[in-house]
Amino acid sequence: MPQIVILGEALIDVFADKGLSLRAAKTLHPSPGGAPANVAVSLARLGADVGFIGKVGVDDYGSFLIDLLAGEGVDTTHFVADSRGPTMLALVAVPSPTEQQFILYSGASTLLVPEELSQTYITSASVFGYGSVTLAGESRTAALQAAQWAKDAGKQVVFDVNLRLLLWPNLDIARERIEEALDTATIVKLNETELNFLTGTADPAQGSQQLLERSIQLCCVSLGADGAYFNNGTAQGLVPAFAVEVHDTTGSGDAFVAGLSFKLNNFDKPVAELDEATLRQMITFANACGALAATQVGAMSASPTLEAVEQMLQSS
Repeated sequence: MPQIVILGEALIDVFADKGLSLRAAKTLHPSPGGAPANVAVSLARLGADVGFIGKVGVDDYGSFLIDLLAGEGVDTTHFVADSRGPTMLALVAVPSPTEQQFILYSGASTLLVPEELSQTYITSASVFGYGSVTLAGESRTAALQAAQWAKDAGKQVVFDVNLRLLLWPNLDIARERIEEALDTATIVKLNETELNFLTGTADPAQGSQQLLERSIQLCCVSLGADGAYFNNGTAQGLVPAFAVEVHDTTGSGDAFVAGLSFKLNNFDKPVAELDEATLRQMITFANACGALAATQVGAMSASPTLEAVEQMLQSS
């Protein structure tokens, strides 16, 4: 059984030419993606023992994604094709290095149901991860069930807020479902905009403290070029970002989540009990993963190897 299990969507990102909006783009370029799948591949490249739970369509893109994750070293035992829907597509434009546009066409990835999950597969892992995009579709019930199983078994549950406004019919539904997921999580990762959306403040210290009043043990707020703020209730602080030449931030957050999950797998005690030095080391590693991913165009293709991350840490 894998030590880390990620659940969610694997899809095809269809990119516009660099520097153009979707409206202005004349050509589009397909690339494998989906935040949870990106995290799984990033973990595999770091050397983690990771499995992926999800669905694709019975089509060329679907078989391509299953083969790709398997080839990267991700366990795909529970990554299956479903004939009732096509493989999910996301149109992506990066008009500037810090701006992204998305249009998502859902499909088979929304068809996962709790009855298809293996509780043993999930609870045998030390870390379980998922994100809010999955909550916008019919796979929401399965995702929440899997997360609750993991949490009840005393495992680390990493939830990436990853708010995509265009996916939701209204913000009240988005907030309600994300808050429901927060109750299943032990670690939450979000950015300043998402923090403000959930807590009413973009201040990392105040907002993270509000989230810790739930059952969350560690809150990580990514701050772009300023780094990342962490708070586990007893230790908190800002970890500076690495200075890199940014080409595309599309997969940067996913690489950060992978780096965080990779480090979490090394601890057998609650993150609420970790000291400041340990947390700083963990967030520094995650920052390095995110920074390296931003130096390349794409999401999954930009995932760094453990060797590259270690070289960055040593050079700093």
